[in-house]
This record gives sequence, C-alpha cells and structure tokens, in this order.
Amino acid sequence: MRCKCLFPVVLGLSLLLAVPAFSQTEDEVIARFLQKAEKNTVEKQQKKVGFVVFNGSYGRLKNMNDYNQFAEGMSPFVTGLNGSYDHIDGIFRSKEFFGGMGYMVTPKFSLTGGFSYWLKMGNTPVGDYDLSLAFPTDTAAHNEFELESEVQVYGISVDAGYYLINPPDNNAVLKAIAVKLSLGTGYYFANWSLWQGYLGYNLSTQDYEEIGGKLTGKAPGIMAGISFEVPLKVAGLVMEGMARYQYLNFGKMKWYNDESEETVVVHQGSQERVKLDLSGPRAQFGLKRYFSW
Repeated sequence: MRCKCLFPVVLGLSLLLAVPAFSQTEDEVIARFLQKAEKNTVEKQQKKVGFVVFNGSYGRLKNMNDYNQFAEGMSPFVTGLNGSYDHIDGIFRSKEFFGGMGYMVTPKFSLTGGFSYWLKMGNTPVGDYDLSLAFPTDTAAHNEFELESEVQVYGISVDAGYYLINPPDNNAVLKAIAVKLSLGTGYYFANWSLWQGYLGYNLSTQDYEEIGGKLTGKAPGIMAGISFEVPLKVAGLVMEGMARYQYLNFGKMKWYNDESEETVVVHQGSQERVKLDLSGPRAQFGLKRYFSW
C-alpha cells in the first residue's frame, strides 16, 4: 500500500528533473539551426566582385637616355641635302594604352591583368641625304629617302592594389572617392626599325654589316603608384587617375642575320651597345566598371 503511494511521487520528481534537461537540449537544437541559417544567409549575400578597365598614360623619359645619346651622336653625321631634315629626333615622351580585367580578392585587395600597347616613338623624315660621314662605304646620294628610326613597345602586366579608403562594396558599387596603392610587374617586347642600309655591329665577326630587319628585345618591367577613383554615376562607370613610376629597360636589342649571328646598334665611334631605357614617371587616366556575380 505504501509502495502504491510513493509511486506517483517518484514519477512526478522524475518528470520535473527531465523537463529542464529536455528544454536545454531543445534550446541548443534551435540555436544551432538559427546559427546555420544565419551562416547560409551571409554566404548568399557575399558576392564576387570584378571589374574591367581601360586607360591611357603619358610618360616622361630621361632626357639623356641611351637612345637620345645615340640620336645626338649620329645626327652630326647625317647630311640633309636640298633643305632636308638633317637630324634624328630623340625620344622624350611616351604614350601607352592599357586594357584589362581584375578581381577583388578581398574587400580591400585587388588583382588586375591586361595588355598594354605603346604608340610608336621616334620619327621617319623623308628627304635627300648624304650618309657617307656616318658610313664611309655608303657613297651614294639618297633621294626621297626614309630616314627611319622608330620604336614600338607592347606587353602584358599584372598588378596588386590595396584600397586605403572606400573600396567598392559587395554589390560592386563605389560610393565615394577611393584611394589605392598599386605594385605591379610585366613583360614587354620592343621592335626598333632603322633606315634601309643602316650598318650595325656584328658581335660574331666583330665587323659592321647592314641590318636587314627590325631589331627586337624583351624585358621585365616594374611599377609602383598611387591612384584615386571617382564614381561618375553614369552606367556604373568610375574615373581612375594614377601617378606611377615604371622601370623598363631593353638592354639587349638585336637582329640576327641568315647565319644566326647577332648584330646590334652601337654608339657612333664606339662598340658600346645602345639600350632602350624607357623608365620614368607616368600620369594615367581611364575608365573602370565594377560588376558582381
């Protein structure tokens, strides 16, 4: 009889003890569910941000770069007849166009890659010339002659950027003026065209021979700069301006003859090779458009 009376009491105490334990487990399950749901929401909201960019830059080269020394040394030996232009111009400025794409690796860190094309540098005056002072074996008078000396450069590059302030948001929108630091590198190719009959220095025979085509060269480049970006609020476009310094020096411009012998351009009166040093500060302006997916 006593056992029958104690049974309801024991059952009641067991239920009272079990309820808090069950309630705590239920709360944990709900908390985990909410945490997972929140995580999924955040992941859905995080978008990838990329951009396309097109710009142009204007560069100032060293006044006495190696090419200009070559032009200055050669000009006194070029005789213009009948009032023809009688000297070779130096290269003091350069113009470059760049197009590429980029990706925001983190909210403040970007990578950009693309292709650059430089407008031709140098000149090609046409006139009547006597070149015998420069090349004693060349005694013919050249009428309506193209005194060509032009340089062409193109290449690929990649740079890393870090936004100091106001990077684009998760929806690829730039809401205020942004400031960014950049550091980049690239690989560039150069072609140098000289007038017909120009005598270069053959490194194998150690004698002079006519260069029968374009001299070519390749070199790595390094750049560092600071830029600003201004939202235009027109078709999602952004205006970008940059001040940067670029190091680019083609130290081994060369041409190969049919015997695969290397022929180079040397300074007048010496056997010192002429380099194309295109290093210098550059001012850059262009347009950019961010997008997300």
